[in-house]
Amino acid sequence: MTPFWLIRASLTLAALLVFQLIAGAQEKPRALEIKVLNDDWGGAPPSNIRAVCLSVANELRKFVPNRDFDPITIGRSKSVPIVIYGKSTKGERRVKLNVTGTTWAQFSYQFGHEFGHILCNYRPAKNPNIWFEESMCETAAIFAIRRMAKSWRERPPYANWKSYSGALMDYANQYTRVVPKVEAGKFAAWYQKNEGLLRKFDRPSFSVVAVHVLLPLLEASPKNWKALDWLNQWDANRELTFPEYLADWHRRVPAAHKPFVADIARAFNIAMPKPK
Repeated sequence: MTPFWLIRASLTLAALLVFQLIAGAQEKPRALEIKVLNDDWGGAPPSNIRAVCLSVANELRKFVPNRDFDPITIGRSKSVPIVIYGKSTKGERRVKLNVTGTTWAQFSYQFGHEFGHILCNYRPAKNPNIWFEESMCETAAIFAIRRMAKSWRERPPYANWKSYSGALMDYANQYTRVVPKVEAGKFAAWYQKNEGLLRKFDRPSFSVVAVHVLLPLLEASPKNWKALDWLNQWDANRELTFPEYLADWHRRVPAAHKPFVADIARAFNIAMPKPK
C-alpha cells in the first residue's frame, strides 16, 4: 500500500502544477484582434487589408511577446492617417488609414506608423518631444515592411502574394533613398540645426531621425523594441526638455535596455545620468 504521506505529496505536487499551468495561461497575452470596417477602400477587400495589417503588427509584436494589446478597428480616413486617443466604448483602439486600392505597401506603411504610436503608449500630454515618438513610428513602419519583404517570400498571408515581397522592399528602399543624407558622426550637429523643424512637425525630419539613428539600432538589436513599453510614462502635465525626456525613459527601462536608450541619447550628443 502506498504510504499516506506519499499520496498527499503527490496530490500537492499535482495541484501546484495545475495552478502553474492556469497562471501561465492567464499571463499569456491575448491574440491581437484587428477588425477592418466596410468603408470605401477602393475595391480592396477588408479581409485582405486585415491580413496585411496583421502581418505588419506581427513583425513588431514578436519582440514584445508579453505585451497585451487592445483590439484594433481600422477605418477609412478622408484626410490624414491617425490613431485616435483613448479607446472606444467597446475598449478598442481606433486607427484610420488614408489608402485605397490594393496598394499593400502603402497600407503597411500607414498602419505600421499608427501601430507604432500604440507601441509608444501614445497619449494626450504636454509633450514638445512628440517628434521623437513620430520618428519612432516611422521606424516601426519601415522596420516592419523590410521584414515583411523577406517573410512574404516564403510565408505570405496568401500563397499568391509571394510576388508582393519585391514591391514591399522597393517601397522601403525608396523611403530610405529620399531621406536627406547626414555625414557619419555629424548627426548631433544636424539635430542642433534642425531641432526647431522637428518641433514644428516637419515629417521629412522625422525620417532623418528614423533612418540615421533609430532604424540601424533596432535592426541590429530588435529585442530593444521592448524598451518602448516604458516610453511616455512621465507626468503628462509636465513639459520635459528632450534630455529630460530621454533621461526619464532611461530611468524607467530595465537594465537590459538602458544601453539602447543611452545609444540613442549619444547620437544626439546627450549624456544619460549615471546610476547612483
